[in-house]
Amino acid sequence: MDEQPSPQTPPARPAGKPRTFACPNCGGPVTLRAVGQSISATCSQCSSLIDVADENLRIIEEANSALRQGAIPIGTRGKLKDIEWEVIGYMRRSDRSGDYRWTEYLLFNPFYGYRFLAEEQDHWTLVKMLNQDVPGAGGQGWVSANGRSYRFFGKGTALTTYVAGEFYWRASTADVTTATDYIAPPYRLMVESNGEEIIVSEGEYLDAGTVAAAFKVALSRPSSWSSGVSQVNPHKTSLSVGLIAIAAATVLQFVSLAMSPDQQVNRQTYTLSAADKGKTLSSDTFTLKSGGNVEIDSNAALDNDWLELDMTLVNVETNQSYPVSQALEHYSGYDDDGFWSEGDNENSVLLPPVPAGTYKLLVEPDAGVFSKAAVAPPTGLSPSMQRLLKGGANMNTQDWLNAPPDPPPPPPVLPTQSVSIAVKHGVPVWSNYLIAIVLLAILPIFSIARRMMFEKSRWEKGGLAEEFEKGDA
Repeated sequence: MDEQPSPQTPPARPAGKPRTFACPNCGGPVTLRAVGQSISATCSQCSSLIDVADENLRIIEEANSALRQGAIPIGTRGKLKDIEWEVIGYMRRSDRSGDYRWTEYLLFNPFYGYRFLAEEQDHWTLVKMLNQDVPGAGGQGWVSANGRSYRFFGKGTALTTYVAGEFYWRASTADVTTATDYIAPPYRLMVESNGEEIIVSEGEYLDAGTVAAAFKVALSRPSSWSSGVSQVNPHKTSLSVGLIAIAAATVLQFVSLAMSPDQQVNRQTYTLSAADKGKTLSSDTFTLKSGGNVEIDSNAALDNDWLELDMTLVNVETNQSYPVSQALEHYSGYDDDGFWSEGDNENSVLLPPVPAGTYKLLVEPDAGVFSKAAVAPPTGLSPSMQRLLKGGANMNTQDWLNAPPDPPPPPPVLPTQSVSIAVKHGVPVWSNYLIAIVLLAILPIFSIARRMMFEKSRWEKGGLAEEFEKGDA
């Protein structure tokens, strides 16, 4: 809702000395601070509005309630924008439903004239009337003023529900205007019309702490989830910080990749059979010239079988060991749904950084092939059978008896399984980078969510939250 009331502000000129007169309604003392410029004033005893421009001090509006002070008492002085202001009046206003309310303080300086200090839901705006024409003011499009483009924010009715102090017009609780707001945070353009004239004012958002310090009063701070109509969205900075952190992590990752040796230092193939069950196999020794991570890759052509490897990387100079395990399996077949396959013939594991030195890899295998029985190798016809088939009926008994005996059959053969194990040093690692990106992304994602919630809260005040969600507001 809009916050600027009333008629055109009079030109600034030095005011006369403050004077006091008796209220014509109750006889209580009434002090004028802007003598010669104020048109109306409020009695501090009975809250009657008095026309001080009338030499007979005509009563504009009688009231029986005592004066209600605002958060900044009338008569309080404070410096805003390097100018000292005195609060000489304030009014309470609301929309027609009464659900949305705000307060406006009239500030006075004898050399700079008047300003309005508006407060709504603990958000503050310093307002000055504009002595210029603003094309399109009062409509629902964009308008331009003082070199800024303002976006339409909301339109409604502004009612004055309470007045206190003195004003440069005949302020009254009967005042009703049509108010239209535009925003270009931290600035706000306010247009009010009462059917006879149009008043255009420009406001600038002020932090509650700034106002409290200026007038030396205690003021409530707005909730962290509350957004001011013209408040600059405070969640942009954290978004930038998060994006900068992600960019920095990306640069560090690629620098790390460029510096990684990514070197294969050992590769051996082992042929396993039941005879190797319970044995510990050892690789050749190899040297790591510098400290760094170590990756062990295993590959075996498994066919409906499995393989488990308990391995230990051992420094042969210090006996420092680094244990690790790998499991491989691969099964396939056919069922009612057709061919199926599961498992993998390859596996890899990454060890944390190890110091430079001379190492060997000890392997304790366990495999499905260890439980498979030995089988006789396939053979052809024995020599005697070959002779018989060749000689047939022409072969006499003596020849048969003189023939050498058949050799013994070959022994059964144990099934085997080959596995290739490679050791790599200084392998580029992406997992830490990806984890860092996820963690760093939490901040900008949270910031974006809060930024959107802030904007939604802002536009709800103007009744345009639905358009904001659609991206049309």
